[in-house]
Amino acid sequence: MGMRLLAGFLVLVLVACAAGNSSVPRTNPNLITRVEIDEAGPSTVYDLIQKLRPLWLRERGAVSFTDETDLAVYLDRSRMGGREELRTIYSQNVESLEFLDARRATNQFGSGHVNGAILIRTRS
Repeated sequence: MGMRLLAGFLVLVLVACAAGNSSVPRTNPNLITRVEIDEAGPSTVYDLIQKLRPLWLRERGAVSFTDETDLAVYLDRSRMGGREELRTIYSQNVESLEFLDARRATNQFGSGHVNGAILIRTRS
């Protein structure tokens, strides 16, 4: 009986240690923080996203001959244009980046967000 009790106790201790060993912070797949930007080093926002969250740049919706289906880019809540605008902004000036899927982008900004939107928040 004593050995079973000891074995059961050891199992509980091991399970508790494994569950409590979550010191690695989980990253939000829809957000790039200033900490991540600093760790990645200086680059354009396009290169930064390509390195850290490449799925944000993937085509998602129907293909069109107009830019209406391109990924929308917003700088401090003002629409800049499409994904090519990301190549003109340098990461040193950015506080955070957030990806909105098509549904969330449409709810926030209206139609024309088939591929979603990237919100760029600059440093104050």
